[in-house]
Amino acid sequence: MMIYGNYGIRASSTALRDTFRRIIADGGVQNVHKDIVPVEEIFRLQRMDEVKAAETRFLR
Repeated sequence: MMIYGNYGIRASSTALRDTFRRIIADGGVQNVHKDIVPVEEIFRLQRMDEVKAAETRFLR
């Protein structure tokens, strides 16, 4: 089995840099929406539904 742990971080850093360069060049975020994942996908990856359920259960 091969592990390429730092490649994910390097690819993420490249994508962040490129995205922020576009935002600065365009003067806003209007042109990057089609190329990035929706917020809902980030919430899914974070298992936000489980976080909300835990909040309901434990924060009273």
